[in-house]
Amino acid sequence: MKRLQSVENALIEINEAVFQELCDTFLALRDKNYIAFSRVGSQSGKQKSIKGTPDAFKLLPNGKYIFVEHTTNISNKNKLEDDIKKCLDYKTTKIPLKDIEEIILCANFKLSVQEVDGLKDLLKGKRISLRLYLLDELSIELLYHHRDLSNQYLGLPLDTGQIVSISQFIEEYNKAAKSVATPLDNEFVHRDNELKQLQNSISASNFVIITGSPGVGKTKLALEGINSFLLTNLNYTAYCVSFKSASLLEDLYQHFDTKRDYILFVDDANRIDSFNQIIGYFKSSRKGNLKIIITVRDYALNEIANRCIEFKPEELHLNKFTDEQIIDIIKSESFKIYNPDYHKEIVRIADGNPRLAIMAAKLAVQEQNLCALSDVSELFEQYFARFVTDNIDLTKSVNLKSLGLIAFFYTIPYKDKTRCASLLSKFDLAYDDFIESIDILNKLELVELQFEYAKISEQNLSTYFFYKSFIKDGTLSFSVLLEYYYDSNIERFRDTIIPANNTFGYHNVIEKVKPILLNYWQSVITIDEKAFNLLSTFWFYLEEETIEFIYNHINTIPEPIATKYYTEYETNQFSYILAYS
Repeated sequence: MKRLQSVENALIEINEAVFQELCDTFLALRDKNYIAFSRVGSQSGKQKSIKGTPDAFKLLPNGKYIFVEHTTNISNKNKLEDDIKKCLDYKTTKIPLKDIEEIILCANFKLSVQEVDGLKDLLKGKRISLRLYLLDELSIELLYHHRDLSNQYLGLPLDTGQIVSISQFIEEYNKAAKSVATPLDNEFVHRDNELKQLQNSISASNFVIITGSPGVGKTKLALEGINSFLLTNLNYTAYCVSFKSASLLEDLYQHFDTKRDYILFVDDANRIDSFNQIIGYFKSSRKGNLKIIITVRDYALNEIANRCIEFKPEELHLNKFTDEQIIDIIKSESFKIYNPDYHKEIVRIADGNPRLAIMAAKLAVQEQNLCALSDVSELFEQYFARFVTDNIDLTKSVNLKSLGLIAFFYTIPYKDKTRCASLLSKFDLAYDDFIESIDILNKLELVELQFEYAKISEQNLSTYFFYKSFIKDGTLSFSVLLEYYYDSNIERFRDTIIPANNTFGYHNVIEKVKPILLNYWQSVITIDEKAFNLLSTFWFYLEEETIEFIYNHINTIPEPIATKYYTEYETNQFSYILAYS
């Protein structure tokens, strides 16, 4: 069956409520020159039609209205006349005829010339135009210009479904996030200067790169900038790439009309295997204009920028939010948190990251208790609980092990099989399983694969997964970590155990760690330098052992070690112990 015929058949068989939603979405995309668009004849949040005249309306900038009526009842074509008459009835609409600019009729069947003329006659002398979208034109429009709508409402995969509208992109993004990323339909706040800069960049350039660290709001800013541009550039239509690990080039050629103007948004361009296909399509010959807006994480900027250098792209760099901006987010309509005590705690947790600020604000609103923020272990446990439960991938120990090891070692050279396999074997993790795991975690945006290394970009997430895998759940052996890697990774132990202690609570950590430390202490107690190094890191868990060691060795610690010791620890409690001894 030909594709056009498939679209026609699907439209003929469509449910009335779905047809109404399809047409309203199509009309909203086709002509954006309106102040408001209200779907009076649709039940909010459901694909269900209700009585109302008109079924939908647009309020135009000039104060006039466009009325929209839909019908799927081919057996009663007279309904179209009735719809027009009801739109002209002031008692029904409460809108004077002088304020009605156009009536649009959408139907999933055909009309004869005589039937069309009869409808037009109803509006003679009223200065109201009539626009008909019938089966033939709707089928053509859906096939050639709105394949995403064909897929969404008709269930027809005319392409791979990777070119989608902004609204569908947001819906897919929010659904895929599963609480790991914050929703894109949150209120937009405190990027006003960056938004103006982006608007200028989109107007001045056909290729714009937005970069910054994870969670700083690149995607949200890009969508706001695109929507702002569309308000004053009505000839443009915007689409987004919803990458589904398939070839993209055919979708681009089939979806876009070379004579029309488009904006294409590509989120996390460095994560899209077929980005070169987007570049190739951008270079192809076309009469209409095409603007490409991409986001890229800061660590991959050079790679992507070099691939786009011939287009002279505009670059916009997003920094972390200030404390004041974080406070404005949590005071916004989405959360309405005005208590300064909450502000202080959330600012501490977020550390300039709006994603983490929103995460903490959600918990604060849910619990209505400041204590919920005083121990951040509760925050992380609640934040990740649904993710770990809902996403089967994270229930596998191989993925938790992978996250824990990357968290501790900061980066793991995953392409170096010899080095990597040697490390993994100590924790009963096969190299092939690890490679499959980090591929999954990369797609979930928990792990980044940059150049030759795998890493967790956000320190808060890294601290959490170290704590969860090595301490809380014991998925990884802290004893093995000490035995094989303490001497060569003293700084990493400090950089992981201390944040875990501070973040998830002293008592939550010491219960699991102290018995292991005491056991390890017995193996190094007679080796002065190793004993000193261990205590210099874990003195707050081994205070008695520390006091005894210093008391016995105060005059025998080698000068280089003593000098290093005084320099590094003279401001902490360890120096107090020394002085006391």
